[in-house]
Amino acid sequence: MFNPHFQITPKITKNIEAIGAIFGYFSAVQLPDGYKKELISKVTAETIHASTAIEGNTLTQSQVNEVLAGKKIHAQEQDIQEILNYNNALDYIESLHKNKTKAISEDLIKKINGIVLQDIKNHAAGIYRTGKVIVGDYIPPEHTEIAVLMHEFTQWFQNPTPQNLSPILYTGIAHYQLVAIHPFEDGNGRTTRILTTLMLMRSGYDMTRYFALESYYNRNRKAYYEALNSADKYQVDGQPDLTRWLEYYVEGMLIEAERSKSRIEELSQKSKMMTEKQWISDTQLALLKFTFEKETAKNADYLQISGLSRKGTYNAVNKLVALELLQRKGENKGAFYTVTEKGLEYLR
Repeated sequence: MFNPHFQITPKITKNIEAIGAIFGYFSAVQLPDGYKKELISKVTAETIHASTAIEGNTLTQSQVNEVLAGKKIHAQEQDIQEILNYNNALDYIESLHKNKTKAISEDLIKKINGIVLQDIKNHAAGIYRTGKVIVGDYIPPEHTEIAVLMHEFTQWFQNPTPQNLSPILYTGIAHYQLVAIHPFEDGNGRTTRILTTLMLMRSGYDMTRYFALESYYNRNRKAYYEALNSADKYQVDGQPDLTRWLEYYVEGMLIEAERSKSRIEELSQKSKMMTEKQWISDTQLALLKFTFEKETAKNADYLQISGLSRKGTYNAVNKLVALELLQRKGENKGAFYTVTEKGLEYLR
């Protein structure tokens, strides 16, 4: 039976309380719908870039943005497929969260891994490994132990012990244990981080709308792996001690939450200063500034710099026209745009 060993230190308690306060702020803050959508889109792209980069994906954030926008880039096919798969996995858990379907089970975990490895390693996708693996200095359990360990793990999650802990701690424990078991041939880290995201969403900590916890791990990958390995390094009575890992995990969540809060506060202040101005997204503002700098611009120009799909770019430009910040001149392929007097005033 899985029985995690750890201590709830004052640091953990303090940081969990701080996280709760910030998520309370997130729930109360009122932001324009356009910004909310753009923020979610940015967070999703950052999450995908960071989580895949941890595992060796070479695409830059800009390239990831282009892939998600449906654009073709020059890169290794596997790197591109990893981005698409991760996005599909996030869509999958989002649908599970919205529909409140499926408990955390072995089948669900296998499904996530199957999506992560689709068209990359189809022979291993969603299937427990059948051989020994070594991850750096860490040697995961033998493959013959995986079935029992995964059964115990999912049983624990249905009725976690110790009881009455913060959901944040339960997700941190689950994150560690799934990585430690390392049940699949490939994609264990990505599967774990996606599952952790789902757990947090179901516990009322839907960070996907505000920040990418994976960015914290990716900024210092060595610290991430050292924190995970600390459980085995500092054992108690022969059992892994998760205390240091949980301190790291909770602190990372707080740091990213604070960064997001600062960004939202900055925007809220900006919105108050623009009480007489119609709110536009950061992308639309960039298009408006681009037009001002170039004096005229065409749809093809906007498509290159927006980072959005063709339809998304079209909608963004049309809103600027509707708000009388841009003026469309010409017809069809010959159409171009200039900044109006109202647009100039907006930029001031």
